[in-house]
Amino acid sequence: MHMLNKIRQYHKDYPDREAFFSIIGMHFPEGGADYRLIEDAYELGKEAFRGIYREGNGERYFEHLRRVALMILLHLRVIDAEIIAASLLHDLVEDIDYWTHQKVSIRFSSRTGELVWWVSKPPKSNFDDNKEKRNHFFHHRLAEAPREPLIIKLPDRLDNNMNMWGLDTEKQIRKVEETKNFYLPLAEKHIILIHEMEDALKENEERFL
Repeated sequence: MHMLNKIRQYHKDYPDREAFFSIIGMHFPEGGADYRLIEDAYELGKEAFRGIYREGNGERYFEHLRRVALMILLHLRVIDAEIIAASLLHDLVEDIDYWTHQKVSIRFSSRTGELVWWVSKPPKSNFDDNKEKRNHFFHHRLAEAPREPLIIKLPDRLDNNMNMWGLDTEKQIRKVEETKNFYLPLAEKHIILIHEMEDALKENEERFL
C-alpha cells in the first residue's frame, strides 16, 4: 500500500491552484502556450463542475480531476501539456451536457479533444439508456484505444477505486469486479499503474471481508 499512500500525499501536498501551478511552472514556462493550455483547462474544469459533488463521499468534484492530473504528472511523470489538460477535462463531455469533444477541440486543441473523446462514454441516448450495453461498447472501444488515452483513463479508475468508501456496498463490489476483470488487464497490457491497481483492489476487497 506504500504506493497508494504516496499517491494520496500528492493531493495533500498540492491541495489548491497555487500549489498545483507551482508544479506546472517547474515544467512549462509561465505564460507560454503549454502553461496557458493547462491553466485554461484547470479553470474550465473547475467552473464546469462548480456545485457538483462526488457520489458517496460528497467531496467537491473538481478534487477528483486535480488528483488525476497530479497522478499523471507526479507519479507517471508524464510531462505533456495536452495530456494534463485532457485529464483536467476528462469527465467534461460525459457529465456536462453543453460540452462535446468537438467543442473541446476548438477551445483547446484537436489532440486534447481526441483524448477526451477516447475516455468519455458515448451518450446514453445512443443505447436507449441501457447502461450495460453502453458500458460494453465503451469497454470494447477502450480495449482498442492507443496508449495515450489510457494514461488518463487508468489514473481516473485508480482514483475512483481509492475514493469510493461512501458508495453503498453493492456498488463498491461491482466497481471492484469491473476493475479486476477489465481495468487491471488493461493496465497490464499498457504497463500503466499495474501494482497500484492491484493494491487498490486488495485494499477494497479487505473492507468487504
